[in-house]
Amino acid sequence: MLTKKDFKKAPNAPGIYFFRNKSGEILYIGKAANLRARIRSYFGKAVKPPLGGLTAKLIALLKKAKILDWEVLNSETEALIREAGLIKKHLPKYNVLMRDDKQYFYVGFSKENFSKIFITHQKNREADYIGPFTEGGVLRSALKTLRRAFPYCTCKKPHRRPCLNARIGRCLGYCCVAQKALLLEQDLSALGKYQKNIRAIKQILSGNNKTLARALKKEMRELSDARKYEEAGKIRDQIRALEKIFEHRGVIKQDLPTEFAKASRALESILDIPAINRIESYDIANIHGQFAYGSMAVFADGKIQKNCYRLFKIRSIKTSNDPAMLREIIFRRLRHKEWPYPQVIIVDGGRAQLSAALAVKPPSKIIALTKNKKHIGDHIFINGKTSPVPLPRLPEPLKNFILMLDSEAHRFAISHYRKLHRKRLLT
Repeated sequence: MLTKKDFKKAPNAPGIYFFRNKSGEILYIGKAANLRARIRSYFGKAVKPPLGGLTAKLIALLKKAKILDWEVLNSETEALIREAGLIKKHLPKYNVLMRDDKQYFYVGFSKENFSKIFITHQKNREADYIGPFTEGGVLRSALKTLRRAFPYCTCKKPHRRPCLNARIGRCLGYCCVAQKALLLEQDLSALGKYQKNIRAIKQILSGNNKTLARALKKEMRELSDARKYEEAGKIRDQIRALEKIFEHRGVIKQDLPTEFAKASRALESILDIPAINRIESYDIANIHGQFAYGSMAVFADGKIQKNCYRLFKIRSIKTSNDPAMLREIIFRRLRHKEWPYPQVIIVDGGRAQLSAALAVKPPSKIIALTKNKKHIGDHIFINGKTSPVPLPRLPEPLKNFILMLDSEAHRFAISHYRKLHRKRLLT
């Protein structure tokens, strides 16, 4: 019978563990956020008779188990997915016996063009399934993170107007609206994009995240080479989502879009500023003045500096007034003399935002990016120049560079705003 000595070398790390018989046959597979703590729990009372507090099935398992080993992984979610794959492969006897009172979880994918994803205990022929998974909480958390990067529909019925999830980026917006009409128009690109997201989620939950990461990385490079920086940025965000779930820092290496040097030189020429080293981009997120935050994204030393990103909670403005909010956060930012001052500041907005930024007299050139009705950038205002400059007139690397920095600030602001909004709705 196994004793305390058998788990002393177990690390304080996430992973999966195996109970085996004397022949090495797997009797039970489990997952743990902390291997040592989880394995120790089996022996707290088991090392001394009469094995008080343990179920008959667990007592039988511990009596038959002669070998204990484990596999260290990078995160609890990775352990959950790895455990599911191995249980399905080996069908260990005690995984079946000990789950009679606690059914396994499965992730279902409905068999329709715009497939729905759901968690269930029971399987049927109306959907495809991945599993079994032993812990619903970790599984739901993983799907929540995946949905941000690979949006999919959760609406129960089709409807005419875009749903709330579509408005906040959790749904592609066309999957639950007039599906029949969409397909009749043969909009295969929309359907293909949706199904691509579903395939990605299936790959991840099946444990093929490394393969997916390599494919995404290749796709991002191709888009960057084609100077499609906005699309490359979306792929980059999907790679970051994989990092968040699996924490494969050494495997999934981020490669940001190139040609930053060309964009910097073009900007130096237009603004007549030599050797631009730091650029800051600002955006505001709020709804009628509530949950108002400003964000600062930073590009310095030739790359995005995420460790320098900052959020500012709006203090003095209680109504929806983006220029006033912008003025407040830039004023507060400039009070931080320990942060290097930027040579260039990019703000989301038009003349009003440009004037608001100039009102606090920053030691920087200001660029205000205006957007059309479809929220796509179309002009920039530059302090010192009387007329706006159409984006298409800018060198392609510079145009995409400005759009990318604006997108970074917007993403950073809106992600925090959504967390606050959801928290308020649940209270």
